Amino acid sequence: MRAILTLTLAAACVAAPVAQQDVAQTPAIVTTRHQVTIGGTVLRYTARAGTIPIRDNDTGDVHAHMFFVAYTLDRAPGAPARPLTFLWNGGPGSNSGLVHLLGFGPKRITAATGTMPRYSSSGTALVDNQETWLTVSDLVFVDPVGTGYSRPTKPEYGAEFYQNQGDAESVAEFIRVCRLRLDAFESPVYLMGESFGVTRASLVAEALTRRRTKVAGVILLSGGFPLEGDVPAPMRNALSLPMWTAAAHVNKKLEPDLQRGTIDDAIRASMAYAEGDYASALAKIDALSPAERDAVVARLARFTGLPASQINAKTLRVTTEQVSNTLLGNDLMVGRYDSRLTGPRDTSGGPYDPTTDPSLKDILDAASVLRYLREELGYKSDLFYQGPFGGGYPPPTAFRGDWMSVRWNRATPAAAGRGGSATPAPPAGLAAALAADPDLRVFHACGYFDMAIACHASDYAARRVAPALATRVSSRVYAGGHATYTDDAARRQLREDVVRFIQGGGRK
Repeated sequence: MRAILTLTLAAACVAAPVAQQDVAQTPAIVTTRHQVTIGGTVLRYTARAGTIPIRDNDTGDVHAHMFFVAYTLDRAPGAPARPLTFLWNGGPGSNSGLVHLLGFGPKRITAATGTMPRYSSSGTALVDNQETWLTVSDLVFVDPVGTGYSRPTKPEYGAEFYQNQGDAESVAEFIRVCRLRLDAFESPVYLMGESFGVTRASLVAEALTRRRTKVAGVILLSGGFPLEGDVPAPMRNALSLPMWTAAAHVNKKLEPDLQRGTIDDAIRASMAYAEGDYASALAKIDALSPAERDAVVARLARFTGLPASQINAKTLRVTTEQVSNTLLGNDLMVGRYDSRLTGPRDTSGGPYDPTTDPSLKDILDAASVLRYLREELGYKSDLFYQGPFGGGYPPPTAFRGDWMSVRWNRATPAAAGRGGSATPAPPAGLAAALAADPDLRVFHACGYFDMAIACHASDYAARRVAPALATRVSSRVYAGGHATYTDDAARRQLREDVVRFIQGGGRK
């Protein structure tokens, strides 16, 4: 996401004083005390920021250090254990800065106003986050290996972590050690992943379940729904249409009768067509007559705001690139991660470059993140706090897009063993975790201004799971983009839904 930059432990892990830290790579855990006022109530909590070693079990050798920030609310002696939620972002090269400091942590970085003290030179302010999830759960924000301050200890160990299963296994190992350090064995465990973090959460849920660590609930945000197999492809494809309708309505490109109504009215009409005649047409696309194709093209033009001449009569599909680059015409583009944001279109002729996307521009000021870690939490490191778009030394020789994507091994469907060697892959993700634990619950959420995923298709899949899962899976669509929580109203609604989900023990 937009220059996405995208926490007392047991005595053994209490940090040395800040002045004694190694500022090159601070391996200690720094503990500080804080308070926020949420809805008129003062919450006092402990923050711990630092790294946990990821060790080879056979040798005890440290293969990586994983950075985290943990927040634990003060509670009276003898009080019941609080839920413990582990949160991360996606990429796969994104650190947890967005979900941490724009989303769900106790403090939130926001634009400074005349009534807010400036927090950094770029005009941001640090405020008590009224939508923090700390009211309902202790929180641990995790930077997987390769992101934030998390690093493999040797270059050759990178292959263990830079692929789906190895990434998930290392995060599951981090959770094991973190619970040990926090003495949190009685705390119900929740997982939350955004974007690619949904894939990570799915795989981590399976890994923990396989390790006999009970997971109470999984929260999936803006990354699709990992149980889509039962939704026919024509229906999944058709349900991209409401996403284009939202983009067209917010940019005032729909036909007058649709534009005059609310965006929700337009989306409902688009959904009705998508689930009905459009999905039926895609299911029998090879048998359609020219007149039937023309009728579909006309309806697509109506619901996308695109000229009929720009819609492919052969495929009867509209693409993200098409809407992003041509909806506004001229040299403007619609943000792929939030269609409410527009800006100059990249006319270089190369492949899509997320660094030029208006919806990925300046979402979180890097200086504000570092100032928070250093001044508020006392964690000081000279390492580059690594996000999705690189920026560290040495610079890449060729780069477009997410820096980690060029390193990520997407071809190995196996867990990484010592030195990156392949071992047999365990059962796939969330489906296996749900099958193994009948108490596990899932909450799926997305925003309809997000053109990076088919939000309504994911919501459709979540709402039409097998009957045995119907009471264990819930879903909600918000008026937000990919980083749904950057919208104030959506962030409030999401918090209310998560509070209900966690207070219900992971139930709807």
